[in-house]
Amino acid sequence: MIAALLFALVQPAAATVCEISADQRAGYLAMSYEDFDQTPGEGWRPLGEMEACHSAAGALVADYLLYSHVSLEAYNVRVLRFHAGQLFAFAGETGRALEFFRASYSAPYHDGDRLDWNSYVDATIAFLEDDRDALDSAYARLLLQTPLENGAIPNLNVGDGFLACYGEGYARAYSAECMSDGRPQ
Repeated sequence: MIAALLFALVQPAAATVCEISADQRAGYLAMSYEDFDQTPGEGWRPLGEMEACHSAAGALVADYLLYSHVSLEAYNVRVLRFHAGQLFAFAGETGRALEFFRASYSAPYHDGDRLDWNSYVDATIAFLEDDRDALDSAYARLLLQTPLENGAIPNLNVGDGFLACYGEGYARAYSAECMSDGRPQ
């Protein structure tokens, strides 16, 4: 009884925190891509950092993709779709997340490219679909990427999280307890 009452009291507060006024929404949609998506503490990020607001932040990113007057490069669209997918995955909305992840693929990877984006997308989808064979295959392709200057392989830390905490949920796999520093072991 007390737990139900506390839950009822918390729900309106969470909903209020996640609500975006029409004026705020218009402001977000008018932001440059860099400010909306790439600047820490700006755009969708403050909303997306609140656990109760992952879904609302994902919807905001989806709105930005649909309604923003800003001219976006294809790469920017892919990244925004991926970020929307991440936010919906963090919210436990796997079906919605998968739609955005599937829409975030890039042109095929070529030897010598620094980033094998599609293998990262494949690993993410495989994790969410509980397909260990596909995850292992995508992870093997991530390992083939050229390491960065610091020795880390792009997105290998996430792949390590997917493997270390396989079956434990997206948010758990993205936790510090599951992810590595991205350097091959």
